[in-house]
Amino acid sequence: MSLDLISIRRELHQVPELAFHEFETKAILLKYLKTLPDITIIEFLNSPGMLVEYSHGNGLYRLFRADMDALPVKETTGCDFMSRNDGIMHSCGHDVHMTILLGLIEEITKMRPAANLLFLFQPAEEGQGGAESVLAEGIIQQYPLDSVYALHIASGMPVGTVSSRPGIFFGVPQEFNVEFLGITAHAVTPEKGIDALRSGRIFLDLMDYDIDELSQKEKVIFHIGKIEAGTARNVIPDHCKMEGTHRALDKQISSLINGYILNNCDIVQEETGAKYEVDFLQSYDPVVNNPSLVEKLKNICLSLNIEYQIAEPSLTGEDFGFFTTIYPGLLFWLGSGCDFPLHSDKFLPSEDAIPIGINIFKHLALE
Repeated sequence: MSLDLISIRRELHQVPELAFHEFETKAILLKYLKTLPDITIIEFLNSPGMLVEYSHGNGLYRLFRADMDALPVKETTGCDFMSRNDGIMHSCGHDVHMTILLGLIEEITKMRPAANLLFLFQPAEEGQGGAESVLAEGIIQQYPLDSVYALHIASGMPVGTVSSRPGIFFGVPQEFNVEFLGITAHAVTPEKGIDALRSGRIFLDLMDYDIDELSQKEKVIFHIGKIEAGTARNVIPDHCKMEGTHRALDKQISSLINGYILNNCDIVQEETGAKYEVDFLQSYDPVVNNPSLVEKLKNICLSLNIEYQIAEPSLTGEDFGFFTTIYPGLLFWLGSGCDFPLHSDKFLPSEDAIPIGINIFKHLALE
């Protein structure tokens, strides 16, 4: 009896969970994995992630990954299987990713090919270090890996289309916080205080200049998404905290932007007297696609009558980059048939993409 993948996708969609808390998600996956023969399920010690092994004997393995976590987004799709966890949603399509990987495992157990395969259900892709966590346990490295594969459902692409590119595909995201600490005073006696909000404004002007110069030569983004400052309308703010992200296509440029942040904070401190604190948070390796694996993907798409499109390098972050740093790898966009953007409260991929993803993965696994 075959798995009802559409029902499973909807079941997963209803119980989205944040990074490293994917326990109900794991329980659902285990429920179905335990009905499949000829596989070994390995649970990680430090996360809800799982590694599934299908082994035919000696030889190299290919690894296929799906991410498990959701985002702190309140769903407004209006579908019949909306999230039951208020304020959390699978708005990046990881429910579809997991369903495709589960469907691939089922196909392999039915076919029983002479192949060695690993299937990774990875927690915490959304900026919390899930790839680093599972790699740190050292279990995956015990297998001789030939190559690693992942897909990402894409907004704005019709079902039946695929997009990728050789070389750098996804860039390097760097999350950061910058806080300026001043001295409070009444608005009518500003000379008695140090205005932390003014310090923040000067910092942003300096960063805008540097990033404008850099963007003439490199594809980069510098973005502040949240600012908190002050306590009252007639009081000089004694603090200004900015939360942001910057993106680049390689680690050297990412490090250069980190240097801009620190240098400009020094300039602001000298000019205004405000102290500062900088906290560099999560960062990923770039996703670098192996050219021969991209060519293999193109040939598979041709044989399956799937439209292949050449992708532009993306400043999207993806922690699959930690795998492509170690192993020859391939990541590709899979058309979702949904035009709402990834991470939006209305993003809902078409379930017609599921069998297409399974079929492509199956050919990548066995050819």
